[in-house]
Amino acid sequence: MVGLAACAVQYGPPVRSHDARFGFLGGAGPPPDEATLCRDWPKAVSGRDPSALSHVSFADAAPEAACYTRVVHQGRTVLVGRVPEGCEGPDDAGREAMRRLADRLESSASPTLFPCDLTATQERAAARHDAAVLRRVAAREGQYPYAAVIVPGYGEASQGDTSVADWLPGDECHDLAPGEAESLGVMLERTLRASDSLAAGVAPLAIVSGGAVHSRAVEAFEMLYLLQCVPGRVAENVIVEPCAQHTHTNLRDAGRWLVAMGGRVAYLVTDEGLQASYFQDYSGFELIGGSIDQRSLRDWGYVIGSWRQASVGTSAGFWFTPYRFWADPEARSLTCVNRGR
Repeated sequence: MVGLAACAVQYGPPVRSHDARFGFLGGAGPPPDEATLCRDWPKAVSGRDPSALSHVSFADAAPEAACYTRVVHQGRTVLVGRVPEGCEGPDDAGREAMRRLADRLESSASPTLFPCDLTATQERAAARHDAAVLRRVAAREGQYPYAAVIVPGYGEASQGDTSVADWLPGDECHDLAPGEAESLGVMLERTLRASDSLAAGVAPLAIVSGGAVHSRAVEAFEMLYLLQCVPGRVAENVIVEPCAQHTHTNLRDAGRWLVAMGGRVAYLVTDEGLQASYFQDYSGFELIGGSIDQRSLRDWGYVIGSWRQASVGTSAGFWFTPYRFWADPEARSLTCVNRGR
């Protein structure tokens, strides 16, 4: 995809309709069961609702149903907009889901949540760290518009030569040598935006997502380092998701954590470059078969969920849910993110 000049498009909703653009599964009859939907999503939904073949959702047209909250960025100042009634969390059920998830992580690392070939040391460190974060958040009071801030990683080969390449969750912080921070690229901007969002109360925790794709360095661990060890950031509660290899797997894998901890919506942040355009409703990548929806359908056979820009002052913040039919009473609990590697 190098060299493609993506042209991102976000537009206002047309006349409101009963279809996937507004969180419903269109067409007549009961929804497919989850196994049928996730085995062959196009066959299950395309005949009744072509809009269900993409992530595009006008969540801002139905904020109460979507639990869609605007987030205003003014430099490093972040302001939370009006939160729809009944959407703040975590509730008691969500806190209990976090504790159960921590139990799973402490007893044995979950293959669903760590679907990659980590070393035993890496897996133990990630599971131990994530369990502690979940227990800490579950024990605290407080209500938030989003269940998590999701931060996708970014990798370059040079990161494997830095001191952060060997750093694990739980390790002590250390000073970076000159030039090492620059090799972490746009993760510097992404983690700074995530830190500011956490400090403003957008969510109780962050999920940093990215594996060892471009070098031996694990992107999620690098982002945790930036959030914990670089002055000026707030990072007490950060879950590491160390397995994603591409942008669509960032969304799928982070969505798995969101579902497992009982959350429905997250605030997805990135930098203001190409990836912010890639997350928009239409980005230009559709023309070459490279959109997130097209890649997900090709690789796994299903659509990950729904997302829509929620930020003001930057184009780099998005409402995200792994539940494609987020407003539908019959289909709102359907999600395929836990299927396969």
